[in-house]
Amino acid sequence: MENISRREREKQVREREIIAAAEKIFCQKGFDDASMDEIAREAQFTKRTLYQYFTNKEDLYFAVVQAGFSELAAYLQQVPRHGLTGYQKIVESCHQFYQFFKEKPGMVRLISYIGYVKKSTPEDSQKRQEFMQLNNDLFQSSARAIVEGQADGSVRADVDAQMASFSLIFLMTGFFNQLAVSGNTFTGNFSLDIENFSQFTMELLCATLKNN
Repeated sequence: MENISRREREKQVREREIIAAAEKIFCQKGFDDASMDEIAREAQFTKRTLYQYFTNKEDLYFAVVQAGFSELAAYLQQVPRHGLTGYQKIVESCHQFYQFFKEKPGMVRLISYIGYVKKSTPEDSQKRQEFMQLNNDLFQSSARAIVEGQADGSVRADVDAQMASFSLIFLMTGFFNQLAVSGNTFTGNFSLDIENFSQFTMELLCATLKNN
């Protein structure tokens, strides 16, 4: 039993090393231009070893963004569960999303590839299914905050919580992706402070849900 446990631990360590290497290469080159050969070299494993853990590049991509979503979830869990209105939880969640973006702008860019990569990935892919479950959990958590806000009167009662959750996360992800791609150029051209610009945009989006 001890030997099996040790092998399993070694397997998990190796898998994390591969995922970390893939994240670095994907962030540097993008999904299309990254190759399994480059990822194998970065991880200091053979390409054959990579294929022992991941069926293809798409599977590895989903493992990378799954790890990213797990990190994002950790940021969002810092929002207090008690003592805040539903609207305040939405606002604080957006601020945590921004903190995640500041720490992991490359991951935000990778997340924008999801729709593209899904097209070439079978629906029965385990890595895809695991990621989609995390993705669904994020949307449901946002929808629950909206429902809470409607119950305590801080969020408009006339909005569909599920639809509003989809819209808010979609718009936030798109905004942060644009910042990750061209943020410094854009804000520099218009003499904008990226921190103030981000805060203003988040407040503007959240204000559409606020019950005045």
